[in-house]
Parts: sequence; structure tokens; C-alpha cells
Amino acid sequence: MSTAPGTASGTAPWRDPALPAAVRVDDLLARMTLEEKTAQLYGVWVGAATDGDGVAPLQREMTADHDWDELITLGLGQLTRSFGTAPVDPALGAQALARAQRRIAEAGRFGIPAVAHEECLAGFTAWQATAYPVPLAWGATFDPALVEELGGRIGRDLRAAGVHQ
Repeated sequence: MSTAPGTASGTAPWRDPALPAAVRVDDLLARMTLEEKTAQLYGVWVGAATDGDGVAPLQREMTADHDWDELITLGLGQLTRSFGTAPVDPALGAQALARAQRRIAEAGRFGIPAVAHEECLAGFTAWQATAYPVPLAWGATFDPALVEELGGRIGRDLRAAGVHQ
């Protein structure tokens, strides 16, 4: 990959954290092909059945099945429900997600991992995770500090498993 002249570190501008975000984004988008940009819009529901009877019954209605290794060469925008499609041990799930993210980043030209998406409205919706009351109940407490605390706890649970949405 070429580097732009004039960057102090000799790296591509999009990789230079000293530059403003807008400059970095513009540089990255200029380097990406249309296919790579489109791939960033694509998501895969991890472990979902392909027969139409699973939790993501329409996942493949508008596209053919893809080979995973072929799919990730252009990048991948989102991994959906790595922990929530079926019961997954949290430690093993975090390891599997980290492996998938490494493979996705290594397969593409730009090293961009996918966004890992999990449901978390009332806690990290995963096996053995803490379940909290629904946010409507949080609001009924009229206690903004409590709402912030619960949101923080859910965020910490997600980050500990490698989910950064």
C-alpha cells in the first residue's frame, strides 16, 4: 500500500492518529474500492440457521450463501449476535469473537475489524450475563444517576466480551 508524501510517520494519512478524523476518513475512503465500501455495510448473523427457521430467517433471502474466507477479503461491517444466537460460554465466546475479528482484519487490505453487535437493552443478552430491569423501569425511578450506572455496567459487560458497539 502506498503512503502519502509528507506524513511525519511515513504511514498512510488514514493511519496517522495525529491527523484530524475528517482527513483520515477522506484518505481511507479515497483508497477503498466501491466493493470494499459496500462490504462495510454488510453484516453476518453469527450461527444463524440458513434454512429459514432460525432467529434470522431472512438473512440470506436477498443474497446467495458466501464462503466465509471469500466474504471477508473485502471486509465486513458487522458481526451480529456472536453471543446471543445460541448459549455460548462467555470466555469461549470472547476468544471466538477475537479470532473472527483477527481473521476479518487480516483478510482485508485495511485491517478494519467488524462492529460486533449484541442486544443489550436490559443487559448483555448472553448466557450467564446479568439481566437488569427494562429501561422503562429505570425511567420510572426518576434517578438519572441510576440509569447512568446501569448503562455503564452493561457497557463494561459488553467490552469485557470484546463487543464495542
